[in-house]
Amino acid sequence: MSEKHWVYTNLGAVITFGLFLTLSFVTLESGSSHDILILITEIIGGLVLVASIVSIMYIETDQKYVPVSIISFLSAWLVFALGFELGIRSSTPYKWIWFLSLYIIFITGFIFMRKSYTKITGAFKVLPVFLMFINGTFLAFILFIHLWWSLPFAGN
Repeated sequence: MSEKHWVYTNLGAVITFGLFLTLSFVTLESGSSHDILILITEIIGGLVLVASIVSIMYIETDQKYVPVSIISFLSAWLVFALGFELGIRSSTPYKWIWFLSLYIIFITGFIFMRKSYTKITGAFKVLPVFLMFINGTFLAFILFIHLWWSLPFAGN
């Protein structure tokens, strides 16, 4: 595959992850279909992460920062998915370790996506900006959950 194909594969894969992530939010009210869509989204996210890591080895120009921005984007979602599957709740002891690791991943992800923005050329320059916006929204959600779980009446 050429570099162009690797870049388009990464772009299509992250769009597919985003669509399935949106579908998992849409089916939030229904129990079993929501669980299935979360599982499918996690599998697609894992495949996108592997494809992005592999494509870094094959892309030799500055466009290799497209998969770098995708890896930076997906790393926070990976830590969140691990916490979801491990069953971290407000009553979980040492939940602050999970939140601390998420905040560290978010900060480093934003730094790498910002650096990727300066290196990427052409129309793909929009991708890190869009991924930073989605991760910014996700960070606001995580901050809200962290604050809510820290309230004394949140139910331990």
